[in-house]
Amino acid sequence: MDNEKPIVCVLDASTYVGFWILKGLLGRGFTVHAAIQKNGETEIQKRIREMEKVEERLEVFVVDVLDYHSILLALKGCSAMFCCLDSSDGYDEKMVDLEVRGAINVVEACAQTETVEKIVFTSSLTAAIWRENICSQKDVDEKSWSDQEFCRKLKLWYAWQRHSLNRLLGLYPWTGCSRWFP
Repeated sequence: MDNEKPIVCVLDASTYVGFWILKGLLGRGFTVHAAIQKNGETEIQKRIREMEKVEERLEVFVVDVLDYHSILLALKGCSAMFCCLDSSDGYDEKMVDLEVRGAINVVEACAQTETVEKIVFTSSLTAAIWRENICSQKDVDEKSWSDQEFCRKLKLWYAWQRHSLNRLLGLYPWTGCSRWFP
């Protein structure tokens, strides 16, 4: 019986959440494709490069989420994708659009592979808490959504992006992905 664990891709492994998912997967014996974006050499990227030198189950890929083919290279042989898109440079309207388009590219690239069976998108509580008349923690649950107009009016671009991305993924036409959603 083969006890080898599947290969998993973490994109962007150089974000705070992505890095901890990467470490958790390696600690549990998974082989990981760490996909990092081209945005300069951050401290986390340096740590990932150092880890790659000593960890044979780690392979680093530099990707551009707007370049579909670079995502496909990182996904080769992977059975799952953890997508942790997040900008460390702050948010504006342009960044929101880029991350949403990048997420669409990730989904479409995963759908084109023969091996990817699951996609996990990380999110944030900010997708749920920004709206008028929220009074307590009890007002927030899995059915809650931030109000997009409220976020736009106050220029809460990160919250607006998280809301937009979550809504988009909930509405995405998952055609061709019957192995995920029979």
